[in-house]
Amino acid sequence: MEEKAGRQPRFKGDSVLWNGEWVTLRSLLTALPPEEFAALARARSMDFFSNTHAFCGRCGAPMEPAPDPVTPHARRCSGTGCEGNTRFSYPAFSVAILAAVTRRGGAELLLAHNTAWPAGRMSLVAGFLHPGEALEDCVRREVLEETGLRAANPVFSGSQAWPFPCSLMTGFTAEWEAGEIQPDGTEIDRAEWITREKFKAAGEWTTAPGTALQLPPKGSLSRRLLDAWAVKVR
Repeated sequence: MEEKAGRQPRFKGDSVLWNGEWVTLRSLLTALPPEEFAALARARSMDFFSNTHAFCGRCGAPMEPAPDPVTPHARRCSGTGCEGNTRFSYPAFSVAILAAVTRRGGAELLLAHNTAWPAGRMSLVAGFLHPGEALEDCVRREVLEETGLRAANPVFSGSQAWPFPCSLMTGFTAEWEAGEIQPDGTEIDRAEWITREKFKAAGEWTTAPGTALQLPPKGSLSRRLLDAWAVKVR
């Protein structure tokens, strides 16, 4: 692997040159141990930061490496008279939530279908954190906006670097509080409560597209939350 040989991987969007072949990052999610995928996610984030911060956002001058011994990948404006020359820029990432919402004492879990996905593909409600918003408030807002349901008692359950292109996924469990499913019709066109029996009979996103229920792949935080719910003793 390029990483083990001491070289930075080469990227083309969400594809990476890995062992001499161009493959998608998503395909490596299940093929690599978690620590290796995390290292790859970091490299992808650095590549994205470099490509999107070639010029200063204050004055437009070219950016250059910043002399920061703690964070060697920081960048600064090359213009000595610009504030960006002394106020360094660091890799930014988007924070998103995943909400594993349950009802009936945990017997049923909420899944949603994104309008951009094949018919059978479903996952947890997800969405990006807004400026000034707490993660728990983001969980409640996204569930309400996308499905019309009110969620209560969001509890943090884990996180994962998500290099598509540069995000941090944060997982939460929550409980149904009120409401009937009413998809927003724009991002989400279908949502449903599933049982553990239906979960066990489902396939994965990597299977051929179809109408049967397909769940996120192993290795993803969403699947980790799903698996945790599936084995939880009621």
